[in-house]
Amino acid sequence: MLRNKLFTILLILVLLFSLKLTASAELDFDFFIKLFSVEKDELDYFAKFDISNDNLSTILYFYSSADRTLTRDQFRYLMKHRYNWRELSIYFGLPPVMFDDEVIRLRRPNRERMQVPLDRKRYKDRYKTKNIEEKVELNPGKYEYYYRNKIRDIEEKIEVKQNKYEYYYKSNQMEEKLSVHMVTNKYEYYFKNFYTGQEIKKEGRGRPIDSEKLYQELRERYKEDDGYKDDEDDDENEDEDNNINFKFKIEFNF
Repeated sequence: MLRNKLFTILLILVLLFSLKLTASAELDFDFFIKLFSVEKDELDYFAKFDISNDNLSTILYFYSSADRTLTRDQFRYLMKHRYNWRELSIYFGLPPVMFDDEVIRLRRPNRERMQVPLDRKRYKDRYKTKNIEEKVELNPGKYEYYYRNKIRDIEEKIEVKQNKYEYYYKSNQMEEKLSVHMVTNKYEYYFKNFYTGQEIKKEGRGRPIDSEKLYQELRERYKEDDGYKDDEDDDENEDEDNNINFKFKIEFNF
């Protein structure tokens, strides 16, 4: 009887260990390390939750694109709650669509921005001095963000209503605009670098963010054989600050 119990316990331990190895092996480690600069210890932690490559790449895409810091508590919160990509993108102040031909990557400079906590449906915060104003507000069906720096001549606005997403950024270096109709997914994008004269205009019908498609497109564009673009392959008008890899902070207290 005792032998049977010991055998059962040993079998359970072996199965649990095997499942852990399988989950870890399923994550595309090279992809995440190369594209998002994620450490292996952090990937081992993600793998404990048996998260798919699709979902993890989408979460890291959000955090990187919004210049946010990912903490252990935030990641656990996302794992415990059923999240909708459209809703989650609005929390990050990001467009809930992909372009028809590529993943959206805003060219604005990196900066820590005021943000809405993940567990809030209503939220309001504001900071104002003589030269700087920043505010964010979330209500059901509406998100607003505003930033103004008079000294550096920077203005940034994001507004999300039920049927429309609008983003605007302007400084003495660049101007960038994006509008998306949330029902038809039609978008218009404009970017201009005042220093180099580089100008980009795009319009079309985008697609709602889908984790599988997003991962596939990122994986195709940044596949291991190609790696990052070499400097000689970069567009000569491309800003140095707008490199193609996704960088952000992860704060885990192991």
